[in-house]
Amino acid sequence: MIIVLGVVFAAVAGGVAAVALLADRTLSETAAKDKECCWEKGVTPAGLSERIGIRIPEKATDPKAGVKSNSRYDTGILAFTLPEDTANDYLARMVPEGTKMVANIAPKHDAYKGDAPFTHLGLTEPETISSNLVRTALCPEDTETPEGKHLRSCVTIYAHGFEPGSTRIYVRSSGGVGQ
Repeated sequence: MIIVLGVVFAAVAGGVAAVALLADRTLSETAAKDKECCWEKGVTPAGLSERIGIRIPEKATDPKAGVKSNSRYDTGILAFTLPEDTANDYLARMVPEGTKMVANIAPKHDAYKGDAPFTHLGLTEPETISSNLVRTALCPEDTETPEGKHLRSCVTIYAHGFEPGSTRIYVRSSGGVGQ
């Protein structure tokens, strides 16, 4: 009787383990599909900058863009690199006087799981960067600056001095990233 119960217990435990592994594998596959799902094809940095109202300066290099759609809204991500002095001038023309870009004092190392990650563009998530990064959020209704007056949707802007003399600008725009 004890041997039979042991065999039954082992079989049940094995079945539970198999179901758990299958469930874990299914969740991993679903997460991977979600990460790659729903990215618009053919999105260009110039096209996205026009859609959200963010001008990409002429001196910008390495521009990248993507738009991910879901059932509630579209999220646009845009990134480009500027010489440090150009980036400072650009941000001064974007951010309203009295608005301070703040440091990322609580980075979420390897924990960012946003809907439209910059990793899709081959970049580090700005939320995970702990040094030389500042950020702010802007909306069209309260940004009448020379650059900001063109905004068509709310954005979060990050500026990362990732190497001496170079600043990468990250822009994430959720909702209102219409065609």
